[in-house]
Amino acid sequence: MKVAYFIGSLNRGGAEMLTLDICRKKDYAPYEMILVYRNDGELTDEFRATGVPMFRIKPRGFVFGYFGEIRKLLKKENVNLLHAQTLMNGVIGVLCALFTNLKIVTSFHGLLDTFYKRVLRHINIWWADETVFVSNYVRDWYIQHTLFCKKEKCNVVYNGICLDKYDYDYPIPNVLRSEEKRLKFGCVGNFVAERTQMVICKSIKRLDDYGIKQFDFYFVGKRIEGEEKCYDDCVRYCEENRLLDRVHFVGSRGDVMAILQHLDGFVYSTAKDTFGIAVVEAMLAGLPVLVNDWEVMREVTCGGKYAMLFDTGNEEDCCLKMKEMIDNIDLFCMKAKNQVKKIRDLYSIENHINGLSIVYNKCIS
Repeated sequence: MKVAYFIGSLNRGGAEMLTLDICRKKDYAPYEMILVYRNDGELTDEFRATGVPMFRIKPRGFVFGYFGEIRKLLKKENVNLLHAQTLMNGVIGVLCALFTNLKIVTSFHGLLDTFYKRVLRHINIWWADETVFVSNYVRDWYIQHTLFCKKEKCNVVYNGICLDKYDYDYPIPNVLRSEEKRLKFGCVGNFVAERTQMVICKSIKRLDDYGIKQFDFYFVGKRIEGEEKCYDDCVRYCEENRLLDRVHFVGSRGDVMAILQHLDGFVYSTAKDTFGIAVVEAMLAGLPVLVNDWEVMREVTCGGKYAMLFDTGNEEDCCLKMKEMIDNIDLFCMKAKNQVKKIRDLYSIENHINGLSIVYNKCIS
């Protein structure tokens, strides 16, 4: 069986990083693979380094000429199945497969609920041979909100993470260096409406009121154009409450793995996440994790088995759980490290590929 992974640009993003990790494990996968894409980006060299054959087909002129080029390539390469990692690519894949034996699989990483995306979603799910969702929560949402969505072709395959990067000993990043020996906690994620970093800020303020000051907190994530208020409100709140000596906004970082390796704990709050890759990466790093009991977070932490949960939106509960973690940090760290192997079994890229293989074989047969 030969599979073509179909994505847009090769810039850094969740779907692109997942596809890159799949390509890195091409020798593990029980099928051949190629990559079809539209535009080069910051990950181009990393994709080339995997050794997976890459084919750039860029739309130009008449749109049906673009579809024709893709069809010609897939036929030439004897591709049996095209796996689209985004909604738009899934629609393109469906159109390219018309009147052919090519099978189409589309992955859905988030909830698509604007009018335009709803229309495309219905088309894509109706015509695709199989669909892949990143969590049970996302699958159930699509089944409830999409016309003609057949449960039997809706598959859940958790995102996979390449574990090789956890096997290095990283030097402590300069951003974490401090003359004072205090515990270090952090959160990873851009400041967008889907996340609620303000809950964490208010929890830190409550800890401050209780006289608990023996820690630094690092927000790793950038200020997003169009959603600047999410970032600005957090910074303003911490400034007004004199927390900026211990709460640090360090922006987007390329050394997240090194930062995770040198933290003592991880805290996360969300309102709309559909998988929670940052939470899973923190658990894989052997960190004690505190996260709100949003449905997806209950799912990825196995009902709180692998993390401590606080009531969603409740800064007092978050504060009290953080206090418990601080007071018993050695116990929490030991427990977190002891459960890393089980978490690896759940969220490794190899396990992800195994899940995809089941979907592909089901599709082909």
